[in-house]
Amino acid sequence: MNSIKSSLRWLCSALAALGVLLPPIASAQIEEIIVTAQKRDESIQDVGISISAFSAKQLEELGVKNTIDITQQVPGLHLFTYSPAFTVFSLRGISQNNFQDNLEAPVAVYLDGAYIASMNALNMQLFDMDRVEVLRGPQGTLFGRNATGGVLQFLTHKAADEEANGYLEALAADFGAYSVEGAFGGAFSDTVRGRLAGRWETSDGYVEAGNAFGVPATGRDTNGANGYAMRGNLQIDASDNVLVDLTAAYAKDDDVPTGVYIVTFVGIDPVTGLASFHDAIDPATGAGPMDFPRTPITGDGHHHFTASDPFALSNDPSLVNKQPFMDRETTSATAQITADFDGGVEFVSITNWMEMDKFYVEDAAGGLAFFPYNTITSYDQVSQEFRLANAEGGFRWQLGAYYLDMKWDTFQSVQGAAILGGTSDTQKVSTFGVIDSRNWSVFGQIEYDIAENWTLITGLRWSQDDKELDMRRVFEDVPQGVPPTEVFNVDDFPGIDTIDYGDWAARAQLNWKPTDDALLYLAYNRGIKGGNWSLDPLGVVEVASFQHDPEKLNAYELGFKTDFLGGRARLNGAVYFYDYNDYQAFSIFNLTPQVTNSDAESKGGELEFTVSPAAGLDFVLGAAYIDSEVDAVPDVFGGTITSVEFPTAPELSFNILGRYEWPALGGQLAVQVDGNWNDDQFLEGSNSDASFEPSYSVWNGRLSYGTGNERLGIALWVKNFTDEEYRVYNLDLGLIGFIEQVFAPPRQYGVTMSYHW
Repeated sequence: MNSIKSSLRWLCSALAALGVLLPPIASAQIEEIIVTAQKRDESIQDVGISISAFSAKQLEELGVKNTIDITQQVPGLHLFTYSPAFTVFSLRGISQNNFQDNLEAPVAVYLDGAYIASMNALNMQLFDMDRVEVLRGPQGTLFGRNATGGVLQFLTHKAADEEANGYLEALAADFGAYSVEGAFGGAFSDTVRGRLAGRWETSDGYVEAGNAFGVPATGRDTNGANGYAMRGNLQIDASDNVLVDLTAAYAKDDDVPTGVYIVTFVGIDPVTGLASFHDAIDPATGAGPMDFPRTPITGDGHHHFTASDPFALSNDPSLVNKQPFMDRETTSATAQITADFDGGVEFVSITNWMEMDKFYVEDAAGGLAFFPYNTITSYDQVSQEFRLANAEGGFRWQLGAYYLDMKWDTFQSVQGAAILGGTSDTQKVSTFGVIDSRNWSVFGQIEYDIAENWTLITGLRWSQDDKELDMRRVFEDVPQGVPPTEVFNVDDFPGIDTIDYGDWAARAQLNWKPTDDALLYLAYNRGIKGGNWSLDPLGVVEVASFQHDPEKLNAYELGFKTDFLGGRARLNGAVYFYDYNDYQAFSIFNLTPQVTNSDAESKGGELEFTVSPAAGLDFVLGAAYIDSEVDAVPDVFGGTITSVEFPTAPELSFNILGRYEWPALGGQLAVQVDGNWNDDQFLEGSNSDASFEPSYSVWNGRLSYGTGNERLGIALWVKNFTDEEYRVYNLDLGLIGFIEQVFAPPRQYGVTMSYHW
């Protein structure tokens, strides 16, 4: 709490100092933001959906270089991640934090109009961006696929009409972080234009080698980066009313330093059966209780967390003395055809193909024991969407069809006595799984102006899921004389290897515009998310919960949007109530990661306030409230815990941003401070003591200069300048005496230089 107070005092002092510099000039207007939340271009203030959106300039000013960076200034959006190989967005508390490779998230992510189903591909570099949109609440009518929690849309810059344009940017920061990015493009002729963009990054990481028992380790730093991404866009005016937009992208991550945890010993509360820090026994001394060691070892101003020495997966000679790491390769291609017809009718076709291959190995015990966890995933998808719409007049409509074909080919393995029991560290359990998934849907939405300033919106979507699973598990301990032996095959359990699920999503909404600058809306949405399987890597199968059922959400929302003070101020807000049937809850029981179904409820809301009291001065304030309850989830022994909260869903959270820009030195100087505060929360659905994360705040600062022609720019910045310590991942393995944790980056200084032409 003292750190929060000191941070707020610092912020108030900084903003007060800026106030002294304010020029006595007329105030500026808030920038109009155009979004595609309803699959067409509209002002964000005219759309009856709770939306946060960022323009290219705002993303640059916030230093957003990765998809996970956007969580810092979006009310109700939170992050759960242990490496780039696994990223969970939690929106209004809705998430799916099961770490297995075959699952889809309830917060759907789209890149340039194409859905990204694999959670392994959501953590990606952002460069040459046009805007980002965050849509809260079910969006199943128009977006369809698994959008019960909301939608994140990432939209990149397209080829422009100018003969030549582009930019080049370089970054250097603490922890050996460097990056270079740029784009170049222009018109080849009156009807053809292109653009190439790319980014390369590297970082040693902020988790330094250490050992829980004070024994020096020789492992490298971790939680870093090493990879590049590139993208090409070609636009062709096939005729006066037909546009062909082609995009191809490739990304490669190579030997990324990741896959190491901070490990804390815990005990088991004999009453609740949950992991508890206060019942833990120090394995070195046998003494207890032992408090949760919130403060890492320090010495040179950096964090020294537990990290691993080089280790070997003994059944794989290629990994002998190999640090934990991740390799990932992603290739995608998208073709969009847009045709405009007489009478305002528009036809859109979006075809996408994506392929991702990932190899990931981690030290799951943080160097305390031999416990490697390895996943290998090959994923590919093909999707096709057709839309026909008319956005003119008092009756606007949209019809569409969608098809998605996905295939997951996954491998998981665990090894060692720490997790499999006994004394042999050469024993190994491998799980092989292949999921073929095909989805098709048809949808429609109409908007009818029933009276002046009143609009009725109704939408309906039918979606069909067909999935097939092929899975087997093999145990081996070749050095101990146990050859590979099949111990489980899904074919032995008829009926659990297929999913045939069809259901409907719907939207009914009433909009009222009492003035040109205000919108009030009342909405009902029904969202659906299909079932799936938990491909357990730890050697135990609970057949009854091996396949989880679909979840259904009835969502009710009341919201408003208003501009006032002559366009200098904006206040948007919404309140909602969620009623879940068969909510998909994740927890660990009997050392088995499983998704189970339970009914749940949640209520809450958001507020976003933006004001520009003078030219060059902007303030943004945001707040979110979440009150959730899940009826029941399994505990670590396979029992039941009742009335728990959603994971990564703090009851209260706030974000704030202040920016002042003024003429100086022949150009423009700007200073910006932004931050967020999050209330107490649980990082896991079991709500165990081990997953409890106390409240924390994170603050960032930025000082930038741009030349008068806006071509050359330089920015000095610091992230997390109060050096706040908080977790972004927790896995409760209290049944075997410890938990795995990942902490967010500590304080980091950096400089960014750019040139535009």
